[in-house]
Amino acid sequence: MSTPTPPAPGSPAPPEPAAGAGGQPPRRLPPLFQRAVHLLAAVMGAFYIYSAVFGVATPEWHRGLYLGLTFAMAFLLYLFRKGSPAERPSAWDVAFAALSLGAVGYWIWEYGGLAYRAGVYTDLDYYVSIVGVLLSLEACRRVTGAAMSLVAVGALLFAYFGPYFPELLAHRGVPVRRLAEYLFLTDDGVFGVMTNVMATYVLIFMYLGSFMSRSGAGKFFIDFPLSLIGRTVGGPAKVAVVSSAIFGSISGASVANIVATGTFTIPLMKRTGFKPHVAAAIENTASTGGQILPPVMGVGAFIMAELTGISYGHIALVAAIPALLYYLSIGIMVHCEAKRFGLRGLPEGEVQPVGAVLRAGWFHVIPLALLMVFLYAGYSPPYAAGVAVGATVLVSWLNRDGSLRMGPKGVWEALIDGSASSLIVGATAGAIGIIVGVVSLTGLGLKLSNIIVSLAGSSLLFAVVLVAFASLVLGMGLPITASYLVLAVLAVPALASYGVPVLAAHMIVFWLSQDSNFTPPVCLGAYVAASIAGADPWKTGWTSLKFGKMLYVMALLFAYTSILFTGTLEESLWAVFSALVGTVAFSFWTMRFCYGPTALPEWLALGASTVLCFIPGILTDMAGIGLFVLVYFTQYRRFKRLPAPAPAGGA
Repeated sequence: MSTPTPPAPGSPAPPEPAAGAGGQPPRRLPPLFQRAVHLLAAVMGAFYIYSAVFGVATPEWHRGLYLGLTFAMAFLLYLFRKGSPAERPSAWDVAFAALSLGAVGYWIWEYGGLAYRAGVYTDLDYYVSIVGVLLSLEACRRVTGAAMSLVAVGALLFAYFGPYFPELLAHRGVPVRRLAEYLFLTDDGVFGVMTNVMATYVLIFMYLGSFMSRSGAGKFFIDFPLSLIGRTVGGPAKVAVVSSAIFGSISGASVANIVATGTFTIPLMKRTGFKPHVAAAIENTASTGGQILPPVMGVGAFIMAELTGISYGHIALVAAIPALLYYLSIGIMVHCEAKRFGLRGLPEGEVQPVGAVLRAGWFHVIPLALLMVFLYAGYSPPYAAGVAVGATVLVSWLNRDGSLRMGPKGVWEALIDGSASSLIVGATAGAIGIIVGVVSLTGLGLKLSNIIVSLAGSSLLFAVVLVAFASLVLGMGLPITASYLVLAVLAVPALASYGVPVLAAHMIVFWLSQDSNFTPPVCLGAYVAASIAGADPWKTGWTSLKFGKMLYVMALLFAYTSILFTGTLEESLWAVFSALVGTVAFSFWTMRFCYGPTALPEWLALGASTVLCFIPGILTDMAGIGLFVLVYFTQYRRFKRLPAPAPAGGA
């Protein structure tokens, strides 16, 4: 894991473990430890792929093995602090890894006994629970930095010092012993919903992504849209949007998506005339969209299904239309940006014919097609993903390039890559479990829900704004998945109290949780994309916000319309149509460009059209559509006879 094999030529690089606390990279292990970590990673991958296809193990093994192996690898790979030995684990690292396996092993072995003696645990149970909670905090700190662990510590302090908080938040307080035992020995804390979702859903899709990357599918999913639209106006930017959507819908990790596709698309965009910060922003917003696009949805769909009891298939189905509208908005804005500056596509000689690309890699579509067929046929997501993993191995043998055919060595490397990419998420499971457990134990969710309602009064709009602000603040310290889960526990009850359907309330929270990728001051995705483009991260963040504004608009549509098919079929279909027109109008309004630059009256009319289309009601929708048609044809008549813009290079 510390010395991954190079990717196949032209394919996106497989994910390595992400930088740990303080930003330092994982250590490079000596051969003995490297072989041990590789073995742990491969065993974890084989176990969970087998479980996905042939049936999940008992809860204690299914959740426990995941956390035990994840924590052990995290302590061996990630440094305690900046000055720690970078070439080998210290004795403390080895001890922490052993303690992780021991504490989790105790939980697995004593699982039945712990349930039997719940509430009257032994002293040994208590000591193990203290160790388990502390290891959960430290593993999270090493892999993701201090912010999230500090939030978890804050939750622990809130639980203990409950009587000393203001009246709106005060509670009786939880003794240390009860707190530790509840968080580590039951299924409601460290081994709770987050660990279960990650072990059941997240891992198998990460392995699917690593297997597809090793098979050369990543290269195909860039080459194919490039052959279709690479020569059009702003072609490379449109390729970035399409390839990021495809890759992101499977990988479920926006930063990994930026690295995988952006290393190819950002230089292409710059070469055809896009400014560096604009190229980085387009890649950032397109990659962020992968988190909201089925089937994986950044694992949000799986958590949503777990929390709401609504089937995954239904969630993925209704989530597809809003996600496609988000990408439509980015695509229109990209086209307007390219037209404004006369940026053309790639020369014909630099783009392969569509037929040649399809002949070389058409078979890479088979695993994705099987995944979708099995999902919508009613099979469980893990089973569908497991079948897709097997199909990926089989179809890899159709590659003309022998290095992309997955024999035992390729499978071994894909297992290691998948486990490596899972550490950044898995290491947070324990800390998230602590936060969620404290919320449940103290009633904090209901208290904060009451605060939101009291601040917002009778205004649903203000309530959504408060949730958006809370999401932005949480996003400064928590990964997107963690931010969504915490907000779902805290804010969904408040939104539901305004009559928002449960699914719509969860979608509002889930979409708003994505904003930390491109909304300053944090905008992690903007920093990653800017580093590839050689651009200013701050300018990249603000430009990303311009291209990704639909994220906020869609949250309001979830609250006020039936776009998620929460009403009758007729209402929902009309809501989708009016949202489609409103999205196009909103995109033109944002860019101040349609067929050409918009005059002030046209720009104001587009803004009015957007608002009218998004307000529920046949009359307002018809007025908005009429305004949009008027502006569109006015622009068409004015600009259709103008000569084509100058070649790329004018930006």
